[in-house]
Amino acid sequence: MSGNAIHPDFDWQHIARLVLTSRAMDHLEESELVPRKQVLYQFSARGHDLAQAILGSLLTHPHDGVGAYYRSRPLLLSLGLDLEDALAAPLMKSGSYSDGRDIGVVCNLPSRGGASVLPMAGDVGSQYTPAAGWAQAIEYRRTVL
Repeated sequence: MSGNAIHPDFDWQHIARLVLTSRAMDHLEESELVPRKQVLYQFSARGHDLAQAILGSLLTHPHDGVGAYYRSRPLLLSLGLDLEDALAAPLMKSGSYSDGRDIGVVCNLPSRGGASVLPMAGDVGSQYTPAAGWAQAIEYRRTVL
């Protein structure tokens, strides 16, 4: 495939749906939930969404792992995060994947047959340590086991 050819296996309708869903969630949070103080921290994924939805569609192997960050909701949605969980997490409600913590945009997503989203923390750059460990584990499995 040439460098500028479109990947033949992309489900562009699904990718577009993920991008538009993420943007609708951003809009809901920005226009309604933040002004009502139902969401204290809103981190828009706008501008990051298309690349993340495409990336998520390529991470299909059970050994794939990804280090996400607080603007990675489109990636998480593309890897199988339930829409209900994505909406509930920043609302500070127990029972969501953030279990009511104040910044619901940080999460992990265990593999559902494809990639695993490695545990996240809120500080910038914290995704690199788990990602480096994942890469080291892949190399160990390949060379030692």
